[in-house]
Amino acid sequence: MDKIAKRIEDCRHGKNISQSELARKVGVTPQAVQKWEKAKTVPRGATLRRLADVLGVSPAYIQFGITTSVSDTFSVEQETPDYVVVQREKQDDWPFSVTREQFSRFSEEQRSLINRYIEILWQSIEKKNPDAIR
Repeated sequence: MDKIAKRIEDCRHGKNISQSELARKVGVTPQAVQKWEKAKTVPRGATLRRLADVLGVSPAYIQFGITTSVSDTFSVEQETPDYVVVQREKQDDWPFSVTREQFSRFSEEQRSLINRYIEILWQSIEKKNPDAIR
């Protein structure tokens, strides 16, 4: 959450607007913006989309630091990752997994974020290798 807070604050400063002005443009209270920038809460759903529009970035950038460059390829900001995937010993070893039961316990919003992230990864793979098979 600290990285999300920093990205929101940096974008707001980049637009040279106050927390109150950002709140008014997004349609939330100034206290909500303060909580986002102090990493106490994060914007979600329609509020996240409005925030991204006002700041001139994508929701994926606010959440994950993912940007779209001029060439339309996806990249990740140069930040220290929250999670590091270690080298796999065998080709069929997967560094993590989620069972169907675990996935069913995720909220609709969490599932939506996971699906969106997977879409972004597929788009990145398809741009690098147009013959990639899903």
